[in-house]
Parts: sequence; structure tokens; C-alpha cells
Amino acid sequence: MLLKFNLYDLFFISFVQLILVTVLVLSPARDIGTRFRWTGSKITEVLIGGVWAAAISAVACVLTHVLWGLPFGGLETAAYLLVIISLVVMAFQPDRYVIGQVFYASYAAAAVTFLAWAAFIAVVAAHSILEMLTTSVVLLLDLAAFLGWISYINYVSDVLCRARRGRPLAKADPDYKPFVSLHMPAYNEPPELFIETIQAVERIDYPNFEVVVIDNNTSDPAVWGPVEEYCRGRKRVRFVHVAPWPGYKAGACNLALRRYTDPRAEIIGLVDSDDIVQPHYLRETAGYFSDPSLGFLQTFEGNRDFEGSHYYTACVDSYQAFYLGNMSSRNERDTVPFVGTMGLFRRSALTAVGGWNEWCICEDTEASLRVLRDGWSGLYIPRCFGRGIVPPSFAGMLTQRHRWCFGAMQIMRLHWRSLMPWDHSTDNHLTSAQRRDYLMASLGWFRDLLMLAFSLLLLVITGLLASGSRFAVSPMDGGRSLLPMSLIIVATITMMCTLRLWTTMSYRRALRSLVISLSVSWVIALGCIEGMARRDAVFLRTSKTGGRRRIRTALRLTRVELLLAVALYAATSLLATSHHPPWLLIFIIFLQATVYLCGPSASVWNLWARGVPGEQYRRRFEQQRLRAERRRRSWLPRPAAAGAALTALCAGGVASAFLAPVPLLHTAVMRRAESPASLLSGSASTQVYLKLGSSASGADGAYYFISSVQLSTASARAGLRFSTSSLALLGEVLRAAAGGGRISDISLAFRTPGLNGRPTTESLDMFGAAAVTSFKEHLSGTPTGTVSLALPALSRVVSAPGPLQRVGPFAGLPGPALATKVQVTMGTAGGTETPSYAVTAVQLSQAASDAPLDLRFTTSSLPLLEGVFQGEGVTGIPVLTLSVRAGEDGHLSATALSYTFSGLSVGSFSENHSGLLSGTATLAVSPR
Repeated sequence: MLLKFNLYDLFFISFVQLILVTVLVLSPARDIGTRFRWTGSKITEVLIGGVWAAAISAVACVLTHVLWGLPFGGLETAAYLLVIISLVVMAFQPDRYVIGQVFYASYAAAAVTFLAWAAFIAVVAAHSILEMLTTSVVLLLDLAAFLGWISYINYVSDVLCRARRGRPLAKADPDYKPFVSLHMPAYNEPPELFIETIQAVERIDYPNFEVVVIDNNTSDPAVWGPVEEYCRGRKRVRFVHVAPWPGYKAGACNLALRRYTDPRAEIIGLVDSDDIVQPHYLRETAGYFSDPSLGFLQTFEGNRDFEGSHYYTACVDSYQAFYLGNMSSRNERDTVPFVGTMGLFRRSALTAVGGWNEWCICEDTEASLRVLRDGWSGLYIPRCFGRGIVPPSFAGMLTQRHRWCFGAMQIMRLHWRSLMPWDHSTDNHLTSAQRRDYLMASLGWFRDLLMLAFSLLLLVITGLLASGSRFAVSPMDGGRSLLPMSLIIVATITMMCTLRLWTTMSYRRALRSLVISLSVSWVIALGCIEGMARRDAVFLRTSKTGGRRRIRTALRLTRVELLLAVALYAATSLLATSHHPPWLLIFIIFLQATVYLCGPSASVWNLWARGVPGEQYRRRFEQQRLRAERRRRSWLPRPAAAGAALTALCAGGVASAFLAPVPLLHTAVMRRAESPASLLSGSASTQVYLKLGSSASGADGAYYFISSVQLSTASARAGLRFSTSSLALLGEVLRAAAGGGRISDISLAFRTPGLNGRPTTESLDMFGAAAVTSFKEHLSGTPTGTVSLALPALSRVVSAPGPLQRVGPFAGLPGPALATKVQVTMGTAGGTETPSYAVTAVQLSQAASDAPLDLRFTTSSLPLLEGVFQGEGVTGIPVLTLSVRAGEDGHLSATALSYTFSGLSVGSFSENHSGLLSGTATLAVSPR
């Protein structure tokens, strides 16, 4: 059979299988392992997963034969190779559903197949040594780009298809309250903004902490003087001003750590000068350091003061997908980086590695790598405890991205030996996953440099074709471009769907975010070049002010991108007027030109955004909402807008081969003054959904609609009271109440009508724990229940707006109530021969968290009445199982809720012996 192998067959079946598995991974089929989990050994899971991989490859084989007429002999051999690759991936990635494993394997196989195919064409089609050398250079560029793609697809498949946690769920000890020293470094920060941040930090509700404000190298006393005046004499706050002082931000942090930090401090925290911190920040995070192996902790950093502006909203979207995509994925492998603000370090771990590195301008991430190398672990908490401002000017964002890129190059130059798999030195405790993730995070920035090289290559090819030269650089026509184009498109589509899954944002917002991400491509490419050519860098501060607003200044910022875009558009015009236009090549060059046009467009867009006052933004936004509520009709895309969106999507697809890992994540718009409580009181149309369980637990935790919501807040706790008809949610509350009343991981989603009249997510609040204070349920007939929970203080984690979907995270939509029938079994737990008896008027309630559970029901079953009568004495009822079946139109489904109680006492019991025999019993169950 192997003699029938043909690279041509592998090329096309890889394309077909990649498209097939992409459809599966973007559909509900990706959760195929949710209901059919195999709890056997790792070998068993790989073998059963191999059956799925073989079935998918078989379907791809048949489709390839039907579409291209290729013989089955060669296709079968190619399918065997794809199945083998899938088995290898399953062995190394056991924590994902089988569809995600096959998707990642198919993408990797398609990339390797294209590289092998391109190498084969380079050897066969080259007419000279120079052509072979040139094609080899192009092949190396493709190899580098595909490595970046595969790394990104690894994150996508992990986010979309994770079946179980890769590490145990971290738990905070609420009684562990170490002394915390919060450091706030600053340089030339606006004093009003900085003082507002200090005031927010002072409001932190935590007994043991101090604040060290250190201003380094600010020369103007009018800037740092008001801050010093405010801090003078304030409890917990110490102000330090030093000038001159070496080391930039890292030097200031080292000075604060070594000279001005309280000796009692066990934990060191960093807070940026524009972050408004929540009062419960330390109370909710410091307890995690009860784990003696934890070296640092990073939380989600949100943004503020951007509501109503499309430009600043797009900037926020381009920043924040990093947190719920990359950070959530990397947390499962203990590879999270420290990002410089809203995070905590264990002081002993930081001092053991020498403090902050004053040579590296990304001293935060570099320090986290050294701490992990020293044997500590890191933790990411997907909760927002502080919000900073978006860089007001486009120049400020360019400076920020350049600094991140240059810092990544410095980290790679400094630690590349430690990240290699062959480094087995005794002081290197990095795991293979930590080495891979940190290495790929640095190498990922080269994708913009590769995109620049690809653009220059396109200009060279255009010149050769226009001059009539027979010198061929690389074949880019016909079916040879089928597979690479599919790799680009699949990467872009999965990126969009991942954003939609995590944020529920609209595709229009996702495209705006893509424009912002593409607009910094030249600056990142320049940062890569400078990072490789220079050892030292100048720390460029991200400006918090807007600067001058002139179109000439805006275009000057992006003059290189504008020049590249004009040159590429001219190349498309030149090729289009030739005798035999290479349309595929023209299409690729046109898209590449559009990518570089995003820079000038975003710069001018920012100019217009800064020209409109924030109050006008908010007023315009509210007017749009009111008009949309009156119209109540769906938005229909205009042809021009649809064409522009399609062009932007294709442009992003081509560019995603070389895009840097710019933060992209799960949060976005939130009104500045609106809280969940105000959302509930301000609109009768607000819909509220509740989810029990962490997002990292996979698809088990769905959002369920709740009604009659009452939310009350206090200084330390929040009270939530609601009603629901969801049997699944009532069952979870019942299990929690019977197990002591504790529930871990609660999420509340608030949705209000958007501009198009459809519900959009306004706010998403997450809580690490909750306690059931009381509940009352009616389980027979139409299930209803009223539940009261005690929650920690509101964290105000925000989710992006988007249309309400009937699939995905908001699956629990209000719908027709299901009729239920309840049965009771009395006897030995787990017994198969014990009969079940129908009961009606079933009520379950618990008056308080420490009160017993009361179970009340009515039945006409004589054996059940006899069992309750016998248990009315001292003996009680040893075991009772309650089973609820749900359905509609008289058709009952499988058991929807089942729970077994032990040690019940009969609280009350009454029988009616006249007419139809019936009885009502009330049983009490003590909570565990």
C-alpha cells in the first residue's frame, strides 16, 4: 500500500480534512466528548479517539475522490498518515476533546504537507541554482510563518475544545492575610490621574498593606509636586521622588523593593498609575499565596472611559482577548507571564532571583520567567480588579507595542538557552510546556517582520513579471495555492469564532479590532529588527495625553505603511494591465496593500475620535439606543458595508500568517457609571443569566435564565435572590445545599436591548465562591424555585456586547416550561431491585444555610406510606432517592435530576383513608 503513496494525494486530502474538521470544531460537534467521556486509561482514550480520527479521515478520503477523481489507493495511504499524526497529537494533548485533537493534528499535517510540496516544487521547477536558492529562502519564510500559525492554532483548539483542567483549581485561603506592599512607579504622569489612582488604592478593604509611590526622573516639580503634597501625612502611603535614577521602571521598582518596603511585607504588588483598583482586590487574591509553591499571581486587567467610541472600543478589544484566550490556556500549563500591573509577587521568590532586571524594558515578563525557572509556579485569576485607560493617541499605542516587541526580543536573547529542550542544568526547573510557551511568545512577534519580507517579495515578483523576465521566484498559481490559502483562512475564521465564543461580540466589532491589530504591523517589524540589532533600548513611556491633532501629523506617524500600501496598490494596477494577468497573485498583493493601509486609517480614525468630547460620545450612544428601541428591527448589511467587511476579513486572513501575538480577549464595553444593581433597576427589559462552575471546566457550565432577580450589596457581601424553572440549576442548588451550602465559581450575566433591539451583554460578574442561604423548590408539575445566595463583593468583570445566541454560552434561554414527574425510592443506596413510587406536590426548602432541608410530598402509594409510617419513630428513614423526569406533550425524557438523601427524620405525616388513599409527609435532612 505504501508503494501507492503520492505527495499529490496527501496534498489534496489534507486540504479536504482541514476544511471538514474546521466545520466540526466551529459547530456544537466539538463538544462530542461532553456526554461521551471515557474514564479509562490514557491508552484507552487514545484508541477510542483514533476511531474518530479514522472515521474523519475516511470521510475526507471519499470527498477527495469525489471532488478530484483521485484513486483510492494513494488516498488511503495518505489517510493512514493523517490518522497516525492524530494519534500522536492525542497522546500529547489528552485534555482536549477528540474533535479539537483531530483539528490541531489536521492543521499541523496540512502545514507540513504544504512545506513538503513546496520543497518538491522548488527542486523540480527550478531552472537554475539562483532560482533554487531564492525559492529556498521563500520556503524558510513559509516555515517560520507556519510555526507561528501552529502555535496560535494550539491556543485556539485549547480554548474551544478543552475537556478538563490541566492543573488543579487553585483555592484561596480567606484566613491567610499576609502583609502586602503595593508599589506604584511613575514617570511624567498627569498628577490628577495619578492622585485618582492613589485614592482608589487607599480604599482597598484589607488589614495589612502599604503603598509605596515612587516617581523617578520626572524633572518638572509641577508634575510630581501635587502628588507629593497629596501623599504627605497619609496613612499607609509613602511618596519617594528620585532624579536622576538609572534603570527606568525596573530601577525604580528595585529601589522601592530594597529600601522603602516594610520588612513585614511578604507580597509585592504593582499597580500602574492609571489603574482604578477595586476595594476587594487584596482580600480576594492574597489568600492564594497560602500555597507555598506559588511565586506570582496575575489578574485580568480591564479598561475604562472608552464607552461610545468605536475607535477606543476596538483598541480595548485588540488588547483584552489576550487575557481570556492566551492567558486562560497558558494557565492550564503553568506558563502564565506577569504583565506588569494588577498582579502580585511573593517577595522571597522575587528577591531570590535578584529583583527586577534593569536591562530589559519588559522587566515584568522577564521576572516571571526567572521565577518559574527557579522552581516556583504562576497563577492567572480571570477576574478584573482594576481598570486602566486606553492610550489616548495612536502614537502612544505605537510606542507601547514597540516596547513590548523590543522587550520580547531582549527576553529571547537573554534566556534562549534556558528555553531549549536540551538544557538540563540543575538550576533550570522549567517544564517543557513553559519552555515552549515562552519561546513561542517571543518568536510570535516575528510574524510582522515576515509579513514585511513577504510584501517586499511580492514587489520583486511584480517587477520580474512586468519586465518579462523568465526568472521564477516561487510558484503561486492554480491548485498549488489551495492549501496555503486554506491555512490562512482557517486561522482567521477560528480567531473570529474564538472571540465570539469568549466575548459574544459582533463580527463588526471583531473586524474593527482586526484593523487596530493590523495597524501596528510596521512598528512591530521595526521592533524585531532593532531588538536583534541592538542590545540596549530606551524605555519609551506610553503617553496618557492625546498630543497634537493634525492630519499631517497622523499621516507622518504611518508614512512607511502608507508608502508600502501605495507601492503594492501600484503593483496590482501594473499586473492587471498586462496581457495575461495573474489574478490570484493580483488578489494577494491587493490584500497585502490593504493590510498596510490599516495603519494610516487607524491613525486618522484616532484623530477623529480624539476630536469628539467624551460627553458627546455618550450622548450620541444613548440616542442611538433610543432610536433602535423604537425601530425594533434587525440590521441589514448594505452592499458596500458587506463588501468592505469581506475585504477586511480576507486581508486579515492573509496577514494573520505573520501577525504578532497582539493581545486580543473576553471583555470590553461597560458604562462608566453603571453597575449590575443599576442595570437591574434601570431597565425592565434586563435579562439575567446564572452559571455555576468555572469557564475552564469546559462546556459543563451553561448559563440559565433567572427571573425576579433581587441584588443587594453590602460592604463585604452581596445578596442575590432569584427564581428559576431550570431543573439543572435547581438540581445544582439542591446538591450544594445538601453538601453544606458552598458553591464555587458563580457567574452572573446582565443583558439589555442593544442598538438593533436584540439583547447584548452589558456586564458579566464572576465570584469565586457563594453560599446558599435559603431556597424553596416545587419539583412536580411545572418546576419552579426561589433561591437566595450570599456572594462576595461585586467584581464588575465586563463582557463584550453581542447578539443573544441560542447556542454557545447562553444556551439556557427562557422557553416553554417542561412538565415533570417525580418518583421516590426507599431502601439501600444504589439498590437495583427497590421499586420507585410516584409522588406529587413535591417541595424542597431550606430556611437558612445551617437549617435542615425539608422535603414535602404527597403520594397515594400504600408501600411508600407504610415506609414513611414505620420511619416516623426513632429509626427514621435510612436512605431515600428523589428522581425527577422532564418532558413535554406527555413524552418524558431521561432522569433530569436525581439525588439520594441519608439519615432522614419524619417531621410530619398525615394520611387520608377515606375515598382515594393518599398521604402527605414532611421529611428533614440535616446538611453536611
